[in-house]
Amino acid sequence: MNPQTPPHAAELSIHQTLKRVEDCVRRDPTKAVVVALGTGLVLNLLPSRVLARATASIATRLLPPVLLGLGVLKAFEICCEKDAARKP
Repeated sequence: MNPQTPPHAAELSIHQTLKRVEDCVRRDPTKAVVVALGTGLVLNLLPSRVLARATASIATRLLPPVLLGLGVLKAFEICCEKDAARKP
């Protein structure tokens, strides 16, 4: 946290949560290690290929409309600049 500015509510909440987690780990380190190993195992078993394929599929479907919108926006900006340059 920056000493000059007051902390934001979300920043305070994150610091409080981290402090509570640290306290729990210090009280019961064995339980913390078991939870960390279990979480790592579950994340390792997730089908990452399926998640990557779904993300790529969504991105390829959204890319053409986004590019079209950006092109229209750029064309509008160019037209506005030309119009502004014509006016004295």
